[in-house]
Amino acid sequence: MQEKSTFNHGADIVNSAIRFTNAWFKQSKTITEELSDFFILPGNKVMDKQVIIARLKGIFGQSDEYVGGRYDIIDTHYELLDGGKGMGFVEGVTGFRAVLKKESKIISGPFKLYFALQNGRWKIVNIEFPGFSY
Repeated sequence: MQEKSTFNHGADIVNSAIRFTNAWFKQSKTITEELSDFFILPGNKVMDKQVIIARLKGIFGQSDEYVGGRYDIIDTHYELLDGGKGMGFVEGVTGFRAVLKKESKIISGPFKLYFALQNGRWKIVNIEFPGFSY
């Protein structure tokens, strides 16, 4: 008899949030690997991934580098839905120093990343993160 494998969805969304946050601190292009093809915003507004990528590039272009990035994940939750779909979130607090031409500014606060399960992978569909705005 073959044993049914179990997938740890909670660990998967936490790992995705960690990859996103680490890529944010490095201002890395790999941050886009965690993003869904579309974002769902309040008021049922849908935004294309390319618009989000352009916003991220604009935010990253405002600083030469981010240093001292730290974060704590406080809560995570997910719910599996019919048809192999699901939704979830990871929330916590983060802080980092944005440096521009030897001047620096501390950016910190709570974050919340919203996820949707699509084709067996959890992808970010909405971002609330210090320094990011739609």
